Amino acid sequence: KRQDGAVAVEMQPLKGAEGGDGADAPGPRPRGGPKKEKSVLQAKLTQLAVQIGKAGLAMSAITVIILVLYFVIETFVVQGRPWVAECAPVYVQYWVKFFIIGVTVLVVAVPEGLPLAVTISLAYSVK
Repeated sequence: KRQDGAVAVEMQPLKGAEGGDGADAPGPRPRGGPKKEKSVLQAKLTQLAVQIGKAGLAMSAITVIILVLYFVIETFVVQGRPWVAECAPVYVQYWVKFFIIGVTVLVVAVPEGLPLAVTISLAYSVK
């Protein structure tokens, strides 16, 4: 105890992922230490999840591009309307709507694709 009545506490470094025990230091790991290795199934699931994410991103980008092109061609070529500066906010509103549709495609594709990835990986790992 100190004179002001407070108790002195000895501080020790944390051990583990945030720790200061030197386990994360570069160099060879001691044998028998905790080493996280991915199983074959986990590696396949991770790879498949990344592929599903990339495919969802590509499909959402393609969706936005097609919607914008359709709007531009339909409005300015087929209907023959000229570009009017007063209508620019309306055009931007349509383009934002198309962007939101693309984001929706992306948000739905990834979570819906992950159970499919698990099913496919389990089917291949059983073989």
